[in-house]
Amino acid sequence: MKQLFEEYREDVVARNKPGSNRASSYLKALEYLGPILTASTGEYSDISDVFGISDAAIIKELYQYVLTQQSVGDGGIFSSKHKPSYWRNGFYSAALKDYGQFLIRQSHAQKCWQIYDTPSLSPGEIGRKLLRIKISAAELLFEGDDVKTMPIGKDVIREAKARVNHSFFRRMILRDYSQTCCVSGLSVPEVLRASHVIPWAEDQQNRMNPANGLCLAATYDAAFDRHLISFDEDYRLILAPSLKEYFSSDAFKKHFLAYEGKPIQMPHKFAPDVGFLEKHRAKMSNN
Repeated sequence: MKQLFEEYREDVVARNKPGSNRASSYLKALEYLGPILTASTGEYSDISDVFGISDAAIIKELYQYVLTQQSVGDGGIFSSKHKPSYWRNGFYSAALKDYGQFLIRQSHAQKCWQIYDTPSLSPGEIGRKLLRIKISAAELLFEGDDVKTMPIGKDVIREAKARVNHSFFRRMILRDYSQTCCVSGLSVPEVLRASHVIPWAEDQQNRMNPANGLCLAATYDAAFDRHLISFDEDYRLILAPSLKEYFSSDAFKKHFLAYEGKPIQMPHKFAPDVGFLEKHRAKMSNN
């Protein structure tokens, strides 16, 4: 599980998420925490390896326990000999929260891939089934110092599902397009986006539909999102009329005109739905 967590942290760094600069500290904190727990007389003294835990619910409980222990300082399981900067700066609890989030996403992704890889399912069926997967230990997906003060109820579950679904949608689309922008061929993961053809907020039933996604580099994702570019029924790039004023720019010629009329690099499994693209083009006509 440690190796998978390291890969997860590398992906966080690649996408420049908040806190990504603490990646190495989180890994070290979890490595240090096991021996500290074992040396204590507390309820978690049987845990020698945090990475041996694969249940997010247990990590949630351990997170709450470590939060309390960090607050009492030398009066708890931590002391000056136990990397004091780690518990004083809250790295142990932060690392546990991050690991718990990873476990939630990992468990969710495994269930999602089983559905995605079912040969008999259409893209629409896959999308609907993915939306029905339940999320456990949802509170760990939220920011804050104490899960006990976080809101509970349907709003939390709904937000948690949105977060893990957004994460899996990106993984699903980038895998289908071989981690490559379908317009430019750029294959730098840090700048790739999983673009929804029909926006997330506009069509709940097709939020997770793999045929509702395109792998685009950030510049093309932004242009697609603002309906400055789209694709015709043969998946060829088309430009909005409003872009004509930029036609003389060398940069525009290189990055947009050069691809006009050319088909996208098609995904391995699910081509973008032509009906979704038609709806997208209809909005482009106003630009």
